[in-house]
Amino acid sequence: MKKLLLLIATTLLLHSENYTNSIGMEFVEIPSGSFMMGRDPNFEEGVSNELPQHRESVSSFYMQTTEVTQAQWVAVMGSNPSKFKGRTNPVETVSWYDAKAFIEKLNAKEGTSKYYLPSEVEWEYAARAGSTTAYCFGDDKGGLSEYAWYRDNSNEQTHPVAQKRANKWGLYDMHGNVWEWTSSCYSENYNRGYYSEGYKSLRGGC
Repeated sequence: MKKLLLLIATTLLLHSENYTNSIGMEFVEIPSGSFMMGRDPNFEEGVSNELPQHRESVSSFYMQTTEVTQAQWVAVMGSNPSKFKGRTNPVETVSWYDAKAFIEKLNAKEGTSKYYLPSEVEWEYAARAGSTTAYCFGDDKGGLSEYAWYRDNSNEQTHPVAQKRANKWGLYDMHGNVWEWTSSCYSENYNRGYYSEGYKSLRGGC
């Protein structure tokens, strides 16, 4: 898709296996573990900001099973900034600051402080769902259309969430539909670490 489409993937700290909040956002527990972050240059094509591959450890957290929908966004923010309108379509054309404002208001609405944007490490760990391959379903890109809306099948527009197959941990659209904000700052490669200032990292794709 030529137009940059953005969303937030909200995470939540709780003590139950699954949770649905007052506006219908469903969360699933992501288990603790470790994984190899980035791509393996011996077998996977890509860009330099996915290198070097390195091991990361992650504590258990909760992630929304889908992108934030436009209906959920309106329930918190009161207006819909999206270009491709639809109650169950993901909200898009939101900045990182918009995403942070949404989370602040959602925390106030729910009477908590537990909602936050995932780090880039948490996002990739959740997207991989225990896999060690290029995609959560394997290395063959031929299966991508079963899991994602992307350039070849999206008609350059967003689609309702959860229409494609979920990964093993029950998360939808991690390989496509829209770009997703994280709390991490962008770095040209993993040797340089995450900056405290500058551009924020986007993951997913469209």
